[in-house]
Amino acid sequence: MAFNKKIPVVFAVLALVLVMIWGPIFSSFADLFSYAKTALYNGVTLLDIFKAELLILCIVWLVLMSYSKSNDTVDGDAYVRRHVILMMFVIGQVFVGFFVGGFWAHQDASEYQIVRGADAVMPAQAIILLICYPLYLFFGGSAFIYAKTRLAIFLKGKELSFMVLTFTPWLLLPFNDASLLQASNDLVELFYLAVYWILSTVWVVWGVGFLILRSAKEVLRGLKDPYGDI
Repeated sequence: MAFNKKIPVVFAVLALVLVMIWGPIFSSFADLFSYAKTALYNGVTLLDIFKAELLILCIVWLVLMSYSKSNDTVDGDAYVRRHVILMMFVIGQVFVGFFVGGFWAHQDASEYQIVRGADAVMPAQAIILLICYPLYLFFGGSAFIYAKTRLAIFLKGKELSFMVLTFTPWLLLPFNDASLLQASNDLVELFYLAVYWILSTVWVVWGVGFLILRSAKEVLRGLKDPYGDI
């Protein structure tokens, strides 16, 4: 597969924005993992759930990467199944995105408005950062690995879309305190909202919509000739 020269550029831009936004945010979360050790959900600590997610993530990725391509040609029926599985990973990423947005909007809205310590951790923040963000890696990363090992021709030219699908949601943080940046609050809030909506649009259009539409097109292609080789 030819190397896409735009990938390092996009990755660098995403990493830069991530550092700019995450830096001041995580500087105020010194007690995040301490909080996770004591927060219980049905008798299980938040930190244990986080560790279990990482373990499952590694196992699934190893299984997906262990696929051996003995024959690149499959019939239309198998081709359709592969694209349906790929779309399930993408839809899973969308579900996590909506869950994060809804969970943050409804669970901690009142707590966000009260005065709190600089290093205080709100429940929704801890859940989003330690539970939902690994899920972004699980669904987005698994979608890319699955496409790379089973739909290599389909993946060609779409690497950037998979990168946007996986990493852009990481930039949509559940909390922004403009005062941490020691700048004009109004200016920073405006910049934050502009970046937030631009990234959201890019994620929906380029990271999700583009891949779903292209994959759906391939599904129709496979349905036209379910027994022929593709």
